[in-house]
Amino acid sequence: MKDLFKNKYVAWGLTAFSVLVGIIIIFFSFYRINYIIAFFDKIFRLLSPLIYGLVLAYILNPLVKFLDQKVFSKIIKSKKKKLTRSLALTATTIIFIGIIVASISFLIPEVIKSIEMLISNFDIYLENSKTFLLGIFSKRESISAFIVNNYDSINKFVTNWINEGFLNDMVVHVSNSIWGIVLFVYNLIVGYIISVYILYDKEKFKAQTKKLLYTIFDVERVNVIVDNIRYTDRVFLDFFVGKLIDSLIVGIICFICLAIFDMPYALLIAIIVGITNIIPYFGPFIGAIPSAVLIFVVSPSKVVGFIIFITVLQQIDGNILGPKILGSKTGLSSFWVLLSLLIFGGLFGIIGMIIGVPILSILYSFVNGLAKKRLSSKKLPTESKDYENLKYINAKGKPVYNK
Repeated sequence: MKDLFKNKYVAWGLTAFSVLVGIIIIFFSFYRINYIIAFFDKIFRLLSPLIYGLVLAYILNPLVKFLDQKVFSKIIKSKKKKLTRSLALTATTIIFIGIIVASISFLIPEVIKSIEMLISNFDIYLENSKTFLLGIFSKRESISAFIVNNYDSINKFVTNWINEGFLNDMVVHVSNSIWGIVLFVYNLIVGYIISVYILYDKEKFKAQTKKLLYTIFDVERVNVIVDNIRYTDRVFLDFFVGKLIDSLIVGIICFICLAIFDMPYALLIAIIVGITNIIPYFGPFIGAIPSAVLIFVVSPSKVVGFIIFITVLQQIDGNILGPKILGSKTGLSSFWVLLSLLIFGGLFGIIGMIIGVPILSILYSFVNGLAKKRLSSKKLPTESKDYENLKYINAKGKPVYNK
């Protein structure tokens, strides 16, 4: 049987058959793409509580770990890890519920109130900003005429959209979203219960997973898998969880400063700035541009001060807060970060822009490690800088550089 597989014609036949099967599978996948998407969508819905639980457990794990090891273990001074873990989970649950209650009772109503006020007074705000611009360009008739014509068009468009499109769409979305909200709340509650079980026995689950891996694969391969998982966890923890904390601090600072400077819609703008700050590079612009437009429409004289404040805040965040909170960097250059934002953002939207950088960082590290291993086996330089002025590698395997 072994000699049969060594026959080159049999090998060619198996290769051709495998390629043909692959082409058929790819063609069938594209031809039945709707059914495949529907299948995975159904699987995702069935596993949604588990997915929610895993995500919540990952996000809450740093807080649980901190409370367990740094707070309750020192207060109680007990060797019973289950007791301190239970107290840490209880405190985390109280904090988690407190955040949700505070959001529902304070943040969400205030944001809705701000949006309603903005919609009802938009024509007044637009007229005030038009008067402000006409005052600046009063001696330029062509610019003044351009402002009047465009502001009238904008006012008419926005008024029609609010009265005919926005309100009708809102009613439809609210009607269609009632079941979605109920399902989200259900998944969140069940998911949190699952996360508590995971966090309570996380060491046991880790041990069982390692045991299963060592049972199936050889030792060397499992060691590589475990190292890659640890690296992945470190990258996501440094970037994702750290970015959430960083953005929360930026949002709070933004709200306090905007309230001190008496900026309009301080809470709404602070939430926009805080949420968009999660997105690398593009986030500050995504949040600052619409916020600046909003402030200009409401109070044109304050927009310059807002732009200066946001610029200073982003500099403080980028040079002080970010490095302190996020810890180690992703190791990607600006080009790769931009590429990850474009690719993952195009595929998965805002979520893709958030998770794209750590995912690409992990892939980059994996490919880089594999390349270094292969180059080392060939006794070639492993660092990229060694190839910058490389002309060629001679027959003896020695690099020849440009003079």
